[in-house]
Amino acid sequence: MRRALLCCLLVSPAAVGCAGTVSGPPTAGGDAEASVTSAVVVVERTADATEGARAEASARFVRVAAGASVADALRAIGAALELPARGTCAGVTSHGDGVAGASPAPVVELVDVGWVSLAAGGVETHLAPRRLPDVTDVVSGVVYARTADPAILPAATEYVAHVGGGASVLPFDVTAIAPADPSTIRIGGEDEGVVVASGTSVDFAWPADGTDDTVYVDVQPGGARCVLGDGTGVDPGHASIPASLLNDTGTMVVHRLHREAVRARGLEAAEIRFDFARSVAYVRP
Repeated sequence: MRRALLCCLLVSPAAVGCAGTVSGPPTAGGDAEASVTSAVVVVERTADATEGARAEASARFVRVAAGASVADALRAIGAALELPARGTCAGVTSHGDGVAGASPAPVVELVDVGWVSLAAGGVETHLAPRRLPDVTDVVSGVVYARTADPAILPAATEYVAHVGGGASVLPFDVTAIAPADPSTIRIGGEDEGVVVASGTSVDFAWPADGTDDTVYVDVQPGGARCVLGDGTGVDPGHASIPASLLNDTGTMVVHRLHREAVRARGLEAAEIRFDFARSVAYVRP
């Protein structure tokens, strides 16, 4: 049974991985500027029939002024993932992090929380901190990331995220379960890693595993994103996308997405997100 994400341990209202109202540096007039802190930890894996598999983990701890949009802040740092409604398709922005039409971003501070690591399958992976220069007066601070061997960021495994803590953040651990590998999502017309797309639609099927993991597909180079469904129900999942979204040649990237929220008193927003994908070439005869 999929375990619920554990709430933050030993957290203050400003704890990273959590969100709440905190006091920022004093202003020139001596008043404190209120802000909110939130976080997103992302584990991504992609398998490609020709290029092999790759994986990356990242963590971003975001502070914005109280009243500013946390969703817009996540878009500004490339950490948003916005999906159209189930059974529909939409265009995505050029950077691929959200559905087209996002609002302007607020000023974002990426908080330094000491060290961050992920443990899975008995292996602990430390994410490397990288300081971003404040060249745009919009985003500054520290982002944590590491490209890794996919074997140390496995599917269908319990993960523990450890945060060491910093000047304004106490240490905490959170736990989540990664979804299954997307290799079980089958595409109609697929043969040896290539889909021959004909007719009026491309069909997808996957086993019902009882989870609410989202299945979606990105169509390239057309720039379309389609949400197919999830793993609930008795029968295997079935969905299709119109062949009109496809060019003569391109790629379909099929994703299995699982998100777990960190919830505790006073939190604004935080999540651990697993996005596991496989890339399949297609041709239209």
